[in-house]
Amino acid sequence: MRAALHLSIRRTVLPWLAGLAALALAPAAPAAPTRQPAPARAPAAPVPAGPASSGPASPASASSTPASAASGLGLDGAWQLAKAHDPTYQAALSERDAGQANRALGRAPLLPQISASIGRNKTTGTLESPSSSGGVVSTDLDYIARTNQIQLSQSLFDWSKIAGMRQGNARADYSLALFDTKARDTATRLVSRYLQTLLSRQNVTLAENRLAADEQNIDIARRRYQGGEGTVTDVEEATSRRDLSRADLIQARDALVVARRELQEMTGAPVLAIHDLAPDFRPRPLDPPALEAWLARAQAANADVQAGQQSLRVADREVDKAFGGHLPTVGGVAYRSVNQSDSISTLNQESYLTAVGVQISVPIFSGGQTQAQVRQARHNRDQTGHQLEATREQVAVDTTRQYQGVVSGAERIAALETAVNTSTQALEAMRKSYIGGTRSITDILDAQDQLYKAQRDLIQARLQYVNARIGLDAVAGALDDAAIAAAARTWFGSAAVALD
Repeated sequence: MRAALHLSIRRTVLPWLAGLAALALAPAAPAAPTRQPAPARAPAAPVPAGPASSGPASPASASSTPASAASGLGLDGAWQLAKAHDPTYQAALSERDAGQANRALGRAPLLPQISASIGRNKTTGTLESPSSSGGVVSTDLDYIARTNQIQLSQSLFDWSKIAGMRQGNARADYSLALFDTKARDTATRLVSRYLQTLLSRQNVTLAENRLAADEQNIDIARRRYQGGEGTVTDVEEATSRRDLSRADLIQARDALVVARRELQEMTGAPVLAIHDLAPDFRPRPLDPPALEAWLARAQAANADVQAGQQSLRVADREVDKAFGGHLPTVGGVAYRSVNQSDSISTLNQESYLTAVGVQISVPIFSGGQTQAQVRQARHNRDQTGHQLEATREQVAVDTTRQYQGVVSGAERIAALETAVNTSTQALEAMRKSYIGGTRSITDILDAQDQLYKAQRDLIQARLQYVNARIGLDAVAGALDDAAIAAAARTWFGSAAVALD
């Protein structure tokens, strides 16, 4: 059965129930009018999409804003809102921008270092000095010593600083790769919540239609009992099923409230309506079709693998930094100073000094600290390498899982569409047998429950297929704005489903 996602229970169950009621009343004597059951609520009706806007699209445009119940919130519109409002995504943006500063931090020690200093010291006291006559001459001191200096230093060779610059670049690249993983996680989390909201809404619709059908079953059983053809057991059985349906409806509505709130937490505004799956929903063949091709894509472009590779680069540069402690360093120094009365011997004198030189520092022994730092850095690098291999294996597992979810999901959808058809036919057969007196109301209720289960499983299977297909793009490193927009066009229609 290739039907729209929200299968109309009115067209399958309620029409024959009405006919069954008419047949059940035919042989019975006229009775007092009974209360007519309330008509079943139809599945969430598609709401016509609003007119297209003439201006450029934006995350909060009328075509995707949650304030517009007429057009509904599409998957791509929800993603744009999530990028603007989701706190986790905003935190990832800040973390990425902060990580880019590592390039400047790593480069700074290799650039010229210029500093200036100004000193003012006030000196007071008494200076006693021998006189030519053998006595002591006392002189009062009260002066200000002035020192002005500017200094330039430039690293000419320092392996630790060179490795630090390379490590800074690696850290910046790692922050970009890490952001890709968090952006992917945000996208998959949004898709999951969007699909869960749609599933919860469809479950509410099915539960409401099931309850309405059970109400009509009670009326049918009661009328047949009053006409002498049924039993009180049939009435009680139908009432029991109706009560269970009420409980299921309460549970479905609670799940919808929670799902809407989870989606709102990411979009930043209440969601009044979302897009339903396309009426001509069909599983699409994979491109490329082979699992090996998807595994190769994932190993090359998966965000977790790329983040692991950048983390390994950072660890490798840390080894270089530690090893630099064994090597000499060379630096150039130049300074200019102006001193006035900087000591008693130069009282009331000014001196101008300019110096240019080279400083060479050769490490001889540091108590074993440098060797220990090198060993530690190498072990940390080995640990990071093993973690990268573990990540690759996990990515292969995730890719296989999503691939199988897509392949088997398409087969399961086809099987469930057939199950819906056969369950509908079985329900019709039960109706005829019930009229002929060979079946009881319990058989009809069981067949009806089987049909509802098949319809619910079909809805869930279609949404799981979409989730697996988008998840396959995510694990292969291909989930971006364009991929989400393409998924919205491929799997979803323009009709909106109200969530109220």
